[in-house]
Amino acid sequence: MLTGMLCLLLASCSDSAAPTYQGSDIKILRTTLSADLEEEFLRYNYQLDNLDHGVPPLILQTLPKDLPNINSTSKRKAIFFKSLLPMILLANNEIQREREHLLKFQKIIARDQSLTEDQLHILSSLAKRYEVRTDKIWSSQAINELLLRVDIIPPELALAQAANESAWGTSRFSQVANNLFGEWTFQPGTGIVPTGRPEGATYEVKRFENVYGSIRSYLRNLNTHFAYSELRQIRAESRAARVPLDGAKLAEGLFRYSIRGEEYVKDLQSLILRNRLHRFAKVNLRASS
Repeated sequence: MLTGMLCLLLASCSDSAAPTYQGSDIKILRTTLSADLEEEFLRYNYQLDNLDHGVPPLILQTLPKDLPNINSTSKRKAIFFKSLLPMILLANNEIQREREHLLKFQKIIARDQSLTEDQLHILSSLAKRYEVRTDKIWSSQAINELLLRVDIIPPELALAQAANESAWGTSRFSQVANNLFGEWTFQPGTGIVPTGRPEGATYEVKRFENVYGSIRSYLRNLNTHFAYSELRQIRAESRAARVPLDGAKLAEGLFRYSIRGEEYVKDLQSLILRNRLHRFAKVNLRASS
């Protein structure tokens, strides 16, 4: 069962209308050293090349503070991927539950039936969270627009972007602010002022209470920001064709994520290929840690 402490942790980074992960147990790891974290992974028999029994539902408060000091590239990458994969799956699990609500509502409306008050409340909450503005939230058009946005991001793409944006978890912002994806905030004093920020600029690098908060914010960003509408369209086309989501394909819709444009997209696709990240495309969470 979710502990009170875990509920507080999730609530601190949650504005989701859907219930959080419904597995029997989630373990919060507060270790700050890679050796201690690896011991925890061993305790749960968690190995990247043996995920037949699923990924344990683990949440890290922070990435290991000595991650930048690990000289072995392969070891650093393994710790990085093992740290993030459970949280990406947990966050996607939340989104999938939201999507299941919408698919149910879509069927009800298609039968010319009315939604209940509770269902309308859920729908209204999702519209607010995913920034769909309409006076007719119960309409097929509104639900179709929400379905464009309320969908998962393939684990291989999230892992590749996290690696690229955080320098494999060694960047200042990932270590100090739990910010893996370089997200900004325009509320002065709430984030970290980046070195070399232009005079007169007010943006700061967003600070998160935990790593899970950064991952959830990143997923919401891709699902709502106008700059990533191409990614959402590619994803919707895959859904319509009933083919599995492909992280390398969806990366084509992220050319606005970086000023490097198409070169950035190629970097992500190369990261996915070189690190065999497609092997994580179909993995699932264990029922418990």
